[in-house]
Amino acid sequence: MEKGRVFTGARAMLMLKGTKVGYATNCSGSEELTWEPIEVLDNIQVEEHVPTGYRVTFSASLVRIVGETVKTLGYWPSQGTSPEEHLKNILLQGELVAVIVDSKTKRTIMTLEQVKLASHNFAINARGVVGQDLTFVAIRMKDESEI
Repeated sequence: MEKGRVFTGARAMLMLKGTKVGYATNCSGSEELTWEPIEVLDNIQVEEHVPTGYRVTFSASLVRIVGETVKTLGYWPSQGTSPEEHLKNILLQGELVAVIVDSKTKRTIMTLEQVKLASHNFAINARGVVGQDLTFVAIRMKDESEI
């Protein structure tokens, strides 16, 4: 095996909306296939499993930068001035593309398409760096073999 091909967090660059996410400390993704068993009369065993769903989730942890929020970055819809405006902002919220790039080779390692921020939270500790955790849903996740 050729040395120097191990992908590490120090080489990973997270990009959302085509822009590098500064101070990202962690990210993870998941693809899930749902398989339903076909159970028929007169057979104790499952006849077969059929696919019924495909889901993608993605999460990232970031260091909180003053003046840079999920709303100012366009990841989360603003409240607006009324419940009607808030709903409109949610319904019109665009989709993101999340990309993980190997900064050494400039090669795209993972692409998540039609991404939407589903939740975000933060934690403040007396003597710690303030972080925020973002959880996303996506329509599809492609690794480097599919890009």
